[in-house]
Amino acid sequence: MNKVAFIDMEGVLVPEIWKFLAKRLDISELSITTREVEDYQKLMLYRIAVLEKHQITLPKIQSIIGQLNPIEGAKEFLQALKMKGFEIKIVSDCFHELLEGFLLQLEVPMDTVYCHRLQVDGAGYVNKVVYSRQHGKHEIIEKHPLSLGNSMAIGDAFNDFSMLEAVSHGYLFSPSKEVLGKALPAFNVVNNYQEVIDSINMKIV
Repeated sequence: MNKVAFIDMEGVLVPEIWKFLAKRLDISELSITTREVEDYQKLMLYRIAVLEKHQITLPKIQSIIGQLNPIEGAKEFLQALKMKGFEIKIVSDCFHELLEGFLLQLEVPMDTVYCHRLQVDGAGYVNKVVYSRQHGKHEIIEKHPLSLGNSMAIGDAFNDFSMLEAVSHGYLFSPSKEVLGKALPAFNVVNNYQEVIDSINMKIV
């Protein structure tokens, strides 16, 4: 069985994209994330409505995101996990259309990434989300042959809980107070990459 590390993108490997957009566009409504809202599909309907209201197209979003870099040390963290024998699987509720630049910087192949897609109209406005799963991130883990005892998951928000529960070693990465308040006792709370590595060295063969 394989050792697999299932890792969220936003808040773990890259900064929160929507908060960055909110700041650059000066649209506070876009700053709400899954750290505050548990229903992701409802959140995306809200975001699409805000983008339409302010006439923000997908190409404009992509150009702004292009100014953002991965969190310092993220690439080295992934390399350290690979050195320990982990396969890296990115499980994100973000979108292929927004992540490509980050994946290149992090040297993560697209075929190891499980996220959603954005649909746009003829004018370039986002009008729909094409979801890759319906019930939660755990759906991805359930499809993989792996040793649960030697596999791990890392996330930072409500939408990561089912993924963290699906493996023996679930890491809640620098969570907000709201997220921490509803976290299961079994989750390992960590605040940086080194704490994850130190824990792996103790708990995972």
